[in-house]
Amino acid sequence: MAGEHTAHAQRVVQTFSDKLSNSGREHVGKLHFEELELLIELAIATSVNEEREKIAQQLEGYIKDLRSSEYSD
Repeated sequence: MAGEHTAHAQRVVQTFSDKLSNSGREHVGKLHFEELELLIELAIATSVNEEREKIAQQLEGYIKDLRSSEYSD
């Protein structure tokens, strides 16, 4: 999945780069575009991990409820 994050970050940076003039792209430079790509990738990964954690907590709650209902039946 990390590869998907990388590919998406690359597309976002490319779209941004395409909106700049040639002089704008030269001014920003390759290093800054790479840094931007990394920041976007990390933002995506952080959001995904936060959502996974929420889902894991929900599942743990469901499992706990299911186990407690097994003993009460």
